[in-house]
Amino acid sequence: MTSRAALAVPTRVRQALVAHARRDRPAECCGLLLGLGRRVQFAVAMPNTDPRPTHYRIDDAAHIALRRALRGWVPRLSVLGVYHSHPAGDARPSPTDVAQAMYPDWVYVIIGLASRQAAVRAFRIRRGRVREVAIRRR
Repeated sequence: MTSRAALAVPTRVRQALVAHARRDRPAECCGLLLGLGRRVQFAVAMPNTDPRPTHYRIDDAAHIALRRALRGWVPRLSVLGVYHSHPAGDARPSPTDVAQAMYPDWVYVIIGLASRQAAVRAFRIRRGRVREVAIRRR
């Protein structure tokens, strides 16, 4: 089921996500999405500290450093969510993605590279339940 509250992701941000996913292949890439409300303004690539090729873990120190830096930004931005890639898979949450979704207010964006045309999809994951969020390109 798709959520009615669409997420605005500018074309330039979507292109940056796909480029990051392709650059880090065969490993999964990951990063944080910054913005206000339901509008993503920036994607910040983060180090993937999980050595397994089909998993990701954002570096804790980099995550904390980004949050500290955001305190001084004007206008104020928030971490809206996280993105990661499935280098040989579809753009939908795996059972591991669902189990490790620890931020119920975040959006989880997945870049699927299973086909030649990359797929970018967004989800809300709360208490093991997955709901797709429409992406509006602006």
